[in-house]
Amino acid sequence: MVHHDSRFPLRLRFFSFLIFITTITAVKSQNLEFTITFEIKDKNQTSLKDSEIKIFSEENTHTSSTNEKGIAETHLLPGKYKIEAWKNGILGYSGTISVTKSETFAFSFAEKINTIEEVVITAKEGKGLTSSSMISQRAMQHLQPSSFSDLLELLPGGRSGDPVLNQVNKISLRETGRPSSDYNTSSMGTTFLVDGAPLNSNANLQYSYDFLDKTNNGLKRRLNINSGVDMRTISTDQIESVEVLRGIPSAVYGNLTSGIVKITNKSGYTKWKARFKADGYSKLFAVSKGFENKEKDLKINTGLDYLNAKSDPRDRLESYKRITAHIAVIKEKKWDHGTGKWQSNLSYTGSLDGSKSDPDVDLSELNSYEVNNHFLSLSNLFTYTKNEPSFYRSTEIQATANQRFDRIKQTKFIQLENAMAFPLSATEGEYDGYYPEPRYISNYTVDGKPLDLFVKMINNFQVDSKSVHHEFNAGFDWQMSKNWGKGQLFDIYRPIDPKATFRPRPYRDIPAYMTSALFLESVSSLPAGNHKLTLALGLRGNTMMNLPSHFKMNGKWYTDPRANFQWELPSFDWMNKKATLALTLGYGKQSLFPDLNLLYPELIYKDIQQLNYFHNNPNYRRINYKTLIYNPQNPEIEPAVNEKFEARVDFSLGSHQLSVTVFKENMRNAFRSMNEYALYQYKKYDTSGLNHDAITSPPDLNTLPYQTVNENFLYATQRNGSKVDKEGVEFQYSSNRIPGINTRFTLNGAWFRTKYGNSLPVYRGRDLLINGKPYPYLGLYEGMEPNSLNEVLNTNLMMDTYIPRLDLVFSSSFQFSWYSMRKLEPMSGIPSHYVDQDGHIFPFNPETAKGTILESLIIAQNEDLYNASRRPMEMNLNLKVTKSFRNKAVVVSMFANRLFSYYTPYNINGFTINRKGAYDPYFGMEINFNL
Repeated sequence: MVHHDSRFPLRLRFFSFLIFITTITAVKSQNLEFTITFEIKDKNQTSLKDSEIKIFSEENTHTSSTNEKGIAETHLLPGKYKIEAWKNGILGYSGTISVTKSETFAFSFAEKINTIEEVVITAKEGKGLTSSSMISQRAMQHLQPSSFSDLLELLPGGRSGDPVLNQVNKISLRETGRPSSDYNTSSMGTTFLVDGAPLNSNANLQYSYDFLDKTNNGLKRRLNINSGVDMRTISTDQIESVEVLRGIPSAVYGNLTSGIVKITNKSGYTKWKARFKADGYSKLFAVSKGFENKEKDLKINTGLDYLNAKSDPRDRLESYKRITAHIAVIKEKKWDHGTGKWQSNLSYTGSLDGSKSDPDVDLSELNSYEVNNHFLSLSNLFTYTKNEPSFYRSTEIQATANQRFDRIKQTKFIQLENAMAFPLSATEGEYDGYYPEPRYISNYTVDGKPLDLFVKMINNFQVDSKSVHHEFNAGFDWQMSKNWGKGQLFDIYRPIDPKATFRPRPYRDIPAYMTSALFLESVSSLPAGNHKLTLALGLRGNTMMNLPSHFKMNGKWYTDPRANFQWELPSFDWMNKKATLALTLGYGKQSLFPDLNLLYPELIYKDIQQLNYFHNNPNYRRINYKTLIYNPQNPEIEPAVNEKFEARVDFSLGSHQLSVTVFKENMRNAFRSMNEYALYQYKKYDTSGLNHDAITSPPDLNTLPYQTVNENFLYATQRNGSKVDKEGVEFQYSSNRIPGINTRFTLNGAWFRTKYGNSLPVYRGRDLLINGKPYPYLGLYEGMEPNSLNEVLNTNLMMDTYIPRLDLVFSSSFQFSWYSMRKLEPMSGIPSHYVDQDGHIFPFNPETAKGTILESLIIAQNEDLYNASRRPMEMNLNLKVTKSFRNKAVVVSMFANRLFSYYTPYNINGFTINRKGAYDPYFGMEINFNL
């Protein structure tokens, strides 16, 4: 007999009823509503973008905004409506319309609108459901950036800084402090989207075995592993606009923790544009041109730029070069039922780092290294939009392929300090080693070829009832990252680091990184009288594929719920200007999967010398190792999760804008490298009985006495052991342009508090010798790394003046860091458990440990280390000027950062720190041609 689930018919009836209601609503909406188009122009018949149109009916109020062509589109039921059109807080038109069919209404403002207000040279705060900053091309041109890193100055709390192009530039959103690489999850978890296509480093494995040379920071600071996107590699000259989402994003976006950087490149027709920039650190050249064929609905835009930078203009031995080429093609096709738009982007970025040794320091003149990255990207975006209102509205399909060719080339002269030997075995067991030459030249190459594939589909559905507008987004995304490189390439008889504990491995042997996700989002807008309520609810399910079965993440789905709510209060007139007020609340979770290096770390080779018999006659020498292999892979690793809360208030009065955001973020399981212990046993051969003068061959291990030794050691593994807690307040105010002087005041800033810490216990040993032998115990410490509390309060007051008659823009920026503070929280230094030589774990009792060697596990604490360090006010004055000639055919700009600086002296342990003259001004200029 077949048994049926009695709940199934009930579920079936419920979903059938839901589909029926939805269909009826959609059909009803489609049959009754008409498409109404508004075209707004000024007194001189110039199209006005970003004009606000308010449509009043007896039941509710609709609002809409015009696009770049001064056109807005909405859907209305038959009837009469009162219409108001506003621009820059000024009422330009008021009247009534009668809707009986789909048609276009054209309005002209009675008075000329002051277009000076349109000149915005700083970031604007978005008014959407999540906190964001909008950076226009005009703002970037005034800023005069060398790379994307410079744009972060425009975010709340951001400050200008000299470009540092000889090292990786990591992004840091809503964060302060100087954390170690164990807190890279925040930068790694910031998603960069270029025309919707993601940039990622999931398959980046480029690092060096040159761990021994602690002075070689030049190479290490250029390596971008587990750090996310290197912002040096992103040119700003091909960018049309940037939106930085700092709050809770839509469920459409995933595999992130911190935020989203959405970059929109230039498209369509543009004049020939050329840019030349020079400052004390770099020289930059860029050129671009856009073409358009209106008959074929075809647009093509191309660009090329080149940057040559030095960390110190006096140092000719170290440099960074970047070349970027980009071509974008847009094709539109219109059908009776809908419109299709295909956008294809092909881009290339070459990033070339290099350094040679100083012949005055390195007498060999051989030491050099290069870090070269070549990036090719092909992105395609197809969008289909229905012409007439219906339940189904549009589909967007994104397909991207990114291929990188990464290479590290290093030449190093090695001078051994003593009679060292190298183990050679790649398998476990007892093997003889190799005595190298006392000096040699090591040629070392790291070959990486990461390939990233990304596919995404978003379907949009809309339902309009009499008073509520419902919008649904549903879809999926899939990404795959695979490194096809050869990996570490070098002569094992001449290693770059004589003490490295690794063996070469081909990157192509590492499994591919693969994730997929499903998402569903509902956005509902409800006009309640003159109020407007908007609620966005989203759910995203993420899973990691292609994992070995022993991984905890294998076959597991992780959900990210997200919610944003906005309440727009009725607008009102105040001082003859329109005032608006809106409150926005948000909550969400964001998950980030570990990348390839975290999932599949290199095997660790423990090579223990069992015999080292060095004879003057090379034929009689013998070195014997016991090689053990440990896999530091952590199958228990899971995605890092950041839980975010935020509340924002937006107020406007005419052209005055004020935005204040309060946020709190908690990430308690970020990725970090942590110690794990292992046990090993080996033989220690005794050669004291050999007659060194009479020996005629290398020692025979079968005839030598030995003793068996048990020891333990620590190695690094990746775990979810870091916590990063953020909280703070962001704000921005911008005034109108004051008549007469045409000056706008913009005040923005932020107070950030960031707490870093270790959320898991850690094993540590002691670097001690007991009777000539290594200390035998390991301690397990709770929070051995101290939590650090970091605070900063930054503000930026900008005064920018636009003189249309001279086509001149100049700005003065007073940047204050009112204080910065760092405090370490005390640790006990007493382990909770200890591990003996046999691997047994015992509770640690500090009382019974007194007077024994176990007492050495108690790590004494320096109380002075936990005193808060506080730096008082710092102030810099920056000046920027932009002058246009011949109707903007030629634009000349210059900047002077830290033209004037003041740093308040402060005391540390009775000593006064005076920072006057610590930082020099930074100057530069550029010229732009628009032909």
